[in-house]
Order: sequence, then C-alpha cells, then structure tokens
Amino acid sequence: MTIEEAKNLAMLLKGGALPVNLKPTEVRNVSPILEKESISMSLKAGLLGVCLVLVFMLVYYRRMGIVADLALLIYALLVLAAMAGIHAVFTLPGIAGFILSLGMAVDANVIIFERIRDELKGGKRLHAAISAGFHRAWSCILDSNVTTIITATILFYLGSSTVRGFAVTLILGIIASLFTCIVITRWILEAVANHNPDGLVRSLAGKGAA
Repeated sequence: MTIEEAKNLAMLLKGGALPVNLKPTEVRNVSPILEKESISMSLKAGLLGVCLVLVFMLVYYRRMGIVADLALLIYALLVLAAMAGIHAVFTLPGIAGFILSLGMAVDANVIIFERIRDELKGGKRLHAAISAGFHRAWSCILDSNVTTIITATILFYLGSSTVRGFAVTLILGIIASLFTCIVITRWILEAVANHNPDGLVRSLAGKGAA
C-alpha cells in the first residue's frame, strides 16, 4: 500500500467514526433454521400443487391431459434450466413465482383444449380443429401473458431484492409456458392425432377413458 492509499484509508475510517448518536428503530432476527424450514415447506407445498394439477388434467381431459402433463413437465425443466443458466437461487418469492407461472401454463392449455373442443363441435375435422383451436386461443393467451410480463418487469426495476427474485422467476416461467403451450403441446397433439385420431376425438368429447 502506498502512502497516498494509506492516507485515503485513514480519511475513510475517520469519516465513519463521526460522533453521531444512533437510535435503533427496528430489529429483526431470522433464525437460519426457521428460514430453512420455510423453504422446505414451500417446496413441499409447490410439489403437492404440481401433482394435484397433473392429476386433475389427467382425470378431466384423459388423453389430452397426458399431453398437457408432458408439456408441463417440459415447462418445469425449461424453467429450472434457465435459472441454472443465470445462476439464480430458489428463494421463497422465487418459488411463489414458479408456482404462479405454472398455473398460467395450465390455464393456457385449458384454453387451447376448450377451443379445440368448440371447433370439433362445429363440425371440423381433427387436424383442422387443432389448427383453428390454437389460432383462436393464441390472442387470449398472448394478451394475458404480455400484461403479466409488463407487471413483472415493473416489479423487477422498482422492487426490493426479494421482489426482484419473484419477478425474474415469473418472467422466465411465462416465457417457458408460452413456448411449451404453443410449440410443445401442439407438436404432441398433432403426433397423437396422426397416431390415434379416434382416441383423441373421444378424449376431447369426454367420452370414455383414453
């Protein structure tokens, strides 16, 4: 260390030792064990919620539910891979953002399936109904997701560190859900339609088990 650097350091130390009376206004203590338990409970709650969603989609939509469940599993892998790529850490707000984006991904699949059902009831053939269903659902899905991304972006720039973690996870989840519901779900549906069109139609109509 040079003499000049030593003088600067001495000035900084003296500047921080001004005779100012400090009065504590709030003190918070968080036990590391409590935080660990909170994260563990949140993860368990999140996994339980995911399992219930997968079971519901499977029971209600039968063969279509299998398609949705596969898309949701791919969605989860994409989000985890993206978080690993940016070296993000799962915190309580991050877990909340992940679960919220998962719910939005499920909602997108439900909208698509119901639109395809409507097209089939209108007399269209399966492949035409799938194409028209995705086309009709896209504008609704895009609007809701874009508005959520805008809100999450505002939270990221104006919020605290914990709020930013929630916003980042939510944005990543929404982008992944858009990709999976529009690309992955459609690809799987068309593959099933080519392999077993009658079973898929029965599943969409709600007749019989898949």
